[in-house]
Amino acid sequence: MTIEHVVRDGLCTQCGTCAGVCPQDALRMRWTLRDGWLPEIDHARCTDCGVCDEVCPGDGFDYGSGAWWRERNGDAPFRDFLGPYRGLWYGWASDPDTRFAGASGGIATALLQGALEQGDVDAVIGVRMSRATPLAAEPAIARSTAEVAALRGSKYSMVAVGEALREVRASPGRYAFVGLPCHIQGLRLAQRRSQVLRERVPLTVGVFCGFNMLPRATCVAARRIGVDPAELTLVGYRGPDWPGELRLHTRSGALHTASFADYYDHYVAAWIQPRCRTCADALVEPADIALGDTWLERFYGSPGVSDLIARTSVGYDLIERLAPARLTLMEASPEEMVASQSATYRVKRPVLRGRTWLRRLGGRAVPEFPGLQLAPSTSDKLAGIRDLLTETAYRRLGEFRHG
Repeated sequence: MTIEHVVRDGLCTQCGTCAGVCPQDALRMRWTLRDGWLPEIDHARCTDCGVCDEVCPGDGFDYGSGAWWRERNGDAPFRDFLGPYRGLWYGWASDPDTRFAGASGGIATALLQGALEQGDVDAVIGVRMSRATPLAAEPAIARSTAEVAALRGSKYSMVAVGEALREVRASPGRYAFVGLPCHIQGLRLAQRRSQVLRERVPLTVGVFCGFNMLPRATCVAARRIGVDPAELTLVGYRGPDWPGELRLHTRSGALHTASFADYYDHYVAAWIQPRCRTCADALVEPADIALGDTWLERFYGSPGVSDLIARTSVGYDLIERLAPARLTLMEASPEEMVASQSATYRVKRPVLRGRTWLRRLGGRAVPEFPGLQLAPSTSDKLAGIRDLLTETAYRRLGEFRHG
């Protein structure tokens, strides 16, 4: 069995893990403006071994207390949505320049540079925007602190980070793997069957995610500020400072900008990748460390603050060694951390339950998440209906107004 049924059923997360681990090198991720990254199978090379299907998180992911990946969490406390945690903080990079340049306080950059300098890893797998195809985000491997800094900032476009596992398998070393929930899920499924990947990827850093966007979202954002997407040479979605701005470089050498609040709205959100609507994990439960913007009023106006979660002893030890020289931290409670992500909680619980119910009602395949209570209430169903109607209305209105 291959992952073709996952794509056909609309459950592909575009994580790229299948292409990264195929033993016959029969899979590649192909980018299109319409769909983002989807796997293509070379049937002349494919032996139907089933590895791609085995490592695919598209059909779902086990969040039960006995799931194999929870062995890394040990006796860490756990609560729904927040997941397992050994330490909770608000934080930012201690270096002011790093903090200002980042999307939300530069904490990911500081962490990963520290892991490189202290010898925890030899390289970092992250994401950059493609120079050849400016609307496409792609995986990149950084082997110096300067290269890590070059990867900073959010990328609001689908990206197949897992495809970089092909390089991990081919080139010995210790890699830090940075990704969204679907990327980390795919990696953990791949590590379950691969001793090589368990040894070569000792550190995972997860970035909080409510959802990610199809490339068309950037086209809509560009057209709304008067920029032809065909003229783009480089796209930046966040930073410097917080919450940052959209930065569009064009062939003429011009730079066009729009504040985060002005461009990140219903028109852009109408182009969320469909599988994201049925994803249950916002805070990257299977990662060693997870982080994302702190959305609390008391921090508004600052140069950027991140929620920071150590989920495993590996993650906790690294954070402890890097603070306070590289990281400035304030302890947070579980209740504060969930409150910081209240908008994302709505997306990943009430709306998720409602949208999943709607897919089932329409006879469509849905992912399964053992260990999570996702039976919809009446209010959840209404939340899902409202979300679908809003998405549909703004997508059609955006197509009419902005092409």
